[in-house]
Amino acid sequence: KHSQNAIRTKNKINNSINQSIYQPTMSDSAATTETLDFIYVCQTEAEKQCASTCVGVDACNLCHCAVVENDASGPWGDFMDVFLGLLPIIILLIVTIKKNPWPTTQSLPFAAAAMFLVRTMYFGSDPLLSAGCVIKGLHEAWTPLSIMAGAIFLFETMESTYCLPFMMREMKALTQGHPVAEAMILFSFATMVEGASGFGTPAALSTPMLVSMGHPPLESVVLMLVLNTFATVWGAVGTPIWFGFDMLGLSEDDFLEISRKSGIAMSVAAILMLPWVLTILIPWRVVRHNLLFVMLATIGTVGPLLGLSFISYEFPALLGGVIGCVLTGLLSRFRVGLVQLSEEDEALWMERRASATEMMVAKKDAAELESSNDRHSSDSSKTSIHDDHASVEIEERHGDEDPEERDAELTDIALNEQPQPEKPTASVPDQTEEEAEIEAHLGPRKSLSPRYAMEIILRVLPIWGVVVLLILTRVETFGIKEHLIDTEPNFEIVLGSWGIFRLSRTLVFQLNHILSYPNLNWTYQFLYVPFFMPFIFVSLITFAIFRKGARMSPVDIAKTTTSRLRNPAIALLGALVLVQLMIRSGTEAPAFVIGNNLADWFKEGFVVICPLIGALGSFFSGSTTVSNLTFGQIQLIAAESIGVSETAMLALQAIGASAGNGICLNNIIAACAVVGLNVSEGVILSRTARYVFSLTSVATIVMLILFFRF
Repeated sequence: KHSQNAIRTKNKINNSINQSIYQPTMSDSAATTETLDFIYVCQTEAEKQCASTCVGVDACNLCHCAVVENDASGPWGDFMDVFLGLLPIIILLIVTIKKNPWPTTQSLPFAAAAMFLVRTMYFGSDPLLSAGCVIKGLHEAWTPLSIMAGAIFLFETMESTYCLPFMMREMKALTQGHPVAEAMILFSFATMVEGASGFGTPAALSTPMLVSMGHPPLESVVLMLVLNTFATVWGAVGTPIWFGFDMLGLSEDDFLEISRKSGIAMSVAAILMLPWVLTILIPWRVVRHNLLFVMLATIGTVGPLLGLSFISYEFPALLGGVIGCVLTGLLSRFRVGLVQLSEEDEALWMERRASATEMMVAKKDAAELESSNDRHSSDSSKTSIHDDHASVEIEERHGDEDPEERDAELTDIALNEQPQPEKPTASVPDQTEEEAEIEAHLGPRKSLSPRYAMEIILRVLPIWGVVVLLILTRVETFGIKEHLIDTEPNFEIVLGSWGIFRLSRTLVFQLNHILSYPNLNWTYQFLYVPFFMPFIFVSLITFAIFRKGARMSPVDIAKTTTSRLRNPAIALLGALVLVQLMIRSGTEAPAFVIGNNLADWFKEGFVVICPLIGALGSFFSGSTTVSNLTFGQIQLIAAESIGVSETAMLALQAIGASAGNGICLNNIIAACAVVGLNVSEGVILSRTARYVFSLTSVATIVMLILFFRF
């Protein structure tokens, strides 16, 4: 046995043993035997007994068990363990915020490669386990990627079949141009979209809707990024919880506890902060006059969200957003708490709308300057110099000058150098043509009648259809869920040392014992993961109903979806490999070493930095789910070490990760791109950061008062 302590490899499993594999659960210790300072990880009871009684290296190798040391610390002490364990994350942070930052398609795979080297070269991890983590991470990416693909396909279908323009037209009719009503309806809408798809979709979808209503693009981007931070705990049908914390061995009750505690903290934060958040776009004077409406609309969304968080970790954002849209729409329709803008407020608002038009004109002219070749000219005329300077400024967006000054200068150039009166109206025909196209397809808005009610039901089918299917497949009372996740019966194929592939009759894909490492498994539930059911299925039904006059065919939509996923796929593959290398396996995981040491250093003070760690994860990864995957185990180990509620600590991690979406570079870039806003990410970041850290602070205070006991 003493000689086994030096064993760091494992032989391949022979085919005869593969035919009778025993898979222990997280709570099952039958296949794990603790001895001295290491642990045997075996596949079957017989192998466990063999490992317990064998003598000598050769005899113990025949047991086909992996050996995991209880103490996987590196040779240079605790500080270097933490520093080198976090080094890939530190590198990721540096290359993300530096001048001319790396895209996530480069930074995340690079960080994953760095973690592989740290794990094998410093921590001395089993090379078989480390390589298996890479393979498992590549497979795990299928879950978030398929959810993203389904959500994109659904919303592209809604756009193509004019369902989304119909909803926007009805929304404008409800609000009657009142800025507070528009902002609050889009808060509910973004919450609903977050619950259905997540992964940055709400900000990218809601921001152009806000801009189309005449709001300034910069403020619209900032507002929607901040509003999206209140619901991403339950994004994409609860993916950050059930998938983000899936590898921690938690029970369904634990997931519900995390959801409940997050719901309480987020609801309190939303009620306290939303009036302040609205001042990003709307003057405080206007918000104050309509404070009753703001509070009622906020409660109309976060109230159902809070109630649902007690009974579900999948539906709070989705159903809360749907209910919020209905209630906020009714409040707007009957003008409950809405105060008509005064002449002074109306003048201020018209000025802001004019400013928005001027900015769009300036950006269009700046783009023309960028494509010109005048920047290489030696002409000393003032106009030529200004054109050349503007082109260079646009091309080098991350230059040394202050971004706000650069954007202001570009605006002055575009407006002063191109003073023709026809320029300001140049952007109007494009907008008018689009509205005319929608009006021609949908026809004039109908008065209240059974025909109008039927049109609303059919046009909103993509939303309520998704909700109904999710409820049917998630609520165990209906008896559908157990069939969708059933792994038996199945057929299996032994893929040599790569692993054992299994496929059940309900299309549950499995790859077990990757690289022959015991219990290093991957599972993908095709009909249960929110991909084909409900997103693709509902999209096809919607297209079948409204195929006449649709802008795109399903094949074209599929091509668009694939194109939009190309870069996120590369980033997610790198992120999931990084996650697996950090959290696998048990005491040998770098996350275990980091979590233990940080908890020892900070003691109870770790609670304060917990949400900031979650926000950091979303900042560099662009996903609440990936943040939970990356840091969930560290937070869990820290909670165990300092003796506080594990679910409370994980809820704080989820809240911080949710708030971090407001400073996520991916979300900022996507939101700016869809409205054509050409400003430095730093400009947006500097404006959203204060709200992000305010949210984590409020949530931390609430959690400390209600759920933490030291």
